[in-house]
Amino acid sequence: MLRVPAFLAAAAALLLASALAHASSLPGFDELGRSLRLNSLQKAQFDVAVAATQRALVSVGLGALELKDRIAEELAKPSPDVNELARAQAQIIERSRPLFRDAHREWERFFAMLDREQERRARALVGEKLEELERLGDRLRGLLGRAFR
Repeated sequence: MLRVPAFLAAAAALLLASALAHASSLPGFDELGRSLRLNSLQKAQFDVAVAATQRALVSVGLGALELKDRIAEELAKPSPDVNELARAQAQIIERSRPLFRDAHREWERFFAMLDREQERRARALVGEKLEELERLGDRLRGLLGRAFR
């Protein structure tokens, strides 16, 4: 029988909420748009890429909320099944994957419209913000891993 201390489950939920809040500000779209001084065609593609990214992030947020509920349900059982939680996580990730592919394509279209300096600045800012999100994800995975040992 698996026993997960309540404080670890609560900490995981708090870290998840923190990651979602942080993700909602990624990758600094307002700042990026202003700093690049885009022409009207670039701005239109920028808006398409931002919207695609926001759809992907909303999908992740909704998936995280679903996963939080599924974790709570599983932990309420006398013998929680860690494999069920892993399956649930994999299903949620797979549902979001096509949205991230779409967003990636839209950003590549946008980058192709930029001059060298604009592209350098845009890729640097987006890369920096995505690394921050990846670090948050690593922290969450570590916390959840410790919770289910």
